[in-house]
Order: sequence, then structure tokens, then C-alpha cells
Amino acid sequence: MSTLVTNELFAQPGRGDDVANLLLEILGESLRHDGCETIRIVRDQDDPDHVAGVTQWTERRNFEDYLAWRTERGFSATFEAMLTRLAMTAPLAYRHPQVRLDVDQRDSTSCLMPGVPSPVALAGRIRT
Repeated sequence: MSTLVTNELFAQPGRGDDVANLLLEILGESLRHDGCETIRIVRDQDDPDHVAGVTQWTERRNFEDYLAWRTERGFSATFEAMLTRLAMTAPLAYRHPQVRLDVDQRDSTSCLMPGVPSPVALAGRIRT
């Protein structure tokens, strides 16, 4: 079971690029940190000063170790100086479901998961 954490970063007006660039600058060493599975950096399409990071960790302790390591190195203080606020979700447990994507000859798709009605059964054909 993995742990997902979402951080919403609200930059000071005009500092969204600085926040995003700093996140991208440290991305490599973050990905190499023990237990880091994925990191996604995304930006609000309507507010360039709203940046979010979605991280996935092997275990919750991996995320907690990473956060402590970043704080000890002074990263948190540097980063927070660019923000008006920071919102972080509590670490969420994530189980990898068995998902199969089926495509029929008419290019309709449905995602089938055990125990979940197919989208076709719920809402008719889905066109891609």
C-alpha cells in the first residue's frame, strides 16, 4: 500500500514561476529519496500563482523522513518565504487496484475493475 500526499502551494503574487522552478530544481534529489515512487508538479490553469505537488511514497514513514530531511536542510524556510499559504493533505493510503482497459472495434473504451460496474453499464457507450 502506497501513501499519497498533495501539497497546494499558494505563491505570493507573481512568484508562481519561482515556486514551480524551485520544485523542478529539487525534483531529481526528491525522486532519489528512499521510498519516493512518483512526483507530479501541476499548476492551476486559472491562477499561475497556485502550484500543487502530488507525491506517492512506498510507506508513510518514507514521506515523514523526507519531510524531516527537507526541514533540517533549511528548504522549508526558504520555500515558505515565497508563499502566502501552504495546504497539505494528511497522508492518504492508496492501494493499487487491478485495472484493465478494454477497447472494442468501435474505439469505445471502458475501464473494468473487480466489483465496480463498467462505465458502459452505468452510462452507455463512452467515446474517445
